[in-house]
Amino acid sequence: MKMIKTITAALFVLFAVTQSIPATATETYPDKPITVVVPFPPGGPTDIVARIVSQSLSKQLGQTIVIDNKPGASSVIGAGHVARAPADGYTLLFNYSGHVINPYLKTTLPFDPIKDFVPVAGLASTPQMLVVSPENKAKSVADLIAQAREKGKRLTFASSSIGAPSHLAGELFNQLTSLHILHVPYRGSAPALTDLIGGQVDMMFDSAPSSINFVRSRKLKALGVTSMHRSEVTPELPTMEESGLKGFDISTWYGVWAPANTPMAIVTKINQAVNKALGDPDVRSKLLQAGADPMAGTQQAFAAFCKTEFDRYGTIVKAAHIQPQT
Repeated sequence: MKMIKTITAALFVLFAVTQSIPATATETYPDKPITVVVPFPPGGPTDIVARIVSQSLSKQLGQTIVIDNKPGASSVIGAGHVARAPADGYTLLFNYSGHVINPYLKTTLPFDPIKDFVPVAGLASTPQMLVVSPENKAKSVADLIAQAREKGKRLTFASSSIGAPSHLAGELFNQLTSLHILHVPYRGSAPALTDLIGGQVDMMFDSAPSSINFVRSRKLKALGVTSMHRSEVTPELPTMEESGLKGFDISTWYGVWAPANTPMAIVTKINQAVNKALGDPDVRSKLLQAGADPMAGTQQAFAAFCKTEFDRYGTIVKAAHIQPQT
């Protein structure tokens, strides 16, 4: 009996100690540097947003934040690295809206973008801008639609890649106008914009951070934005809905994800720190200058938003008959 009591007491102590470990880790988080994985090369829109926010986020959390660029396979390589990382809040994914689109575009994925991650916080939203060459006579979205409907006139639209938001915006444009503008995919926004400026393609929907400077320098002409509301960055540009295309809403947005099973207390702490960072006037100014509207909110709101976007993009991809790639 005495031995049983001794064993029972020892087990009780062991249980108490093991139960206190995660609680202590949660309470002291973060007590070492945090790695932010950006699944694209330095200098791209996702990297720009991540670096702007991370500078302030480091101050909010009181720890160094290390940016780790892991490009490849439309963000799959970097996201896969985070999916396999310990669920302790020290490895985070800063990705764009393609994170919830990839399941429709890839025949196989080494992870489940929904089940293997927990949405943490939204960062920023950038509407696509409908841009054309300055030589194009269209002064509005209606003018461009009229061009496309001219007898014998065949327009082309560029995108940064198959299945990218720029591609999906073009397909939605076709769906809502009953047009058949030809899609010309590129490997990235830069070569697509180069050919648009040079007149090799007629139009493009592109994320504001990569095209805004071309518009400001008048190398491109912007006709509208794809968000439901006018952007703070370009308030003079009408939305596609204001231009007559009801329900046109495709924005490139950026957010933070953590590996599944990350303690909710840590997720909440990161979410609150992100929101404080987005409230920093300097961060807000830099995001707006880069063409991105700050996007704050609770963890629950961001998780619900991700689910809504996942369902909505699935509808667009299926209607466009976009076939998954390997």
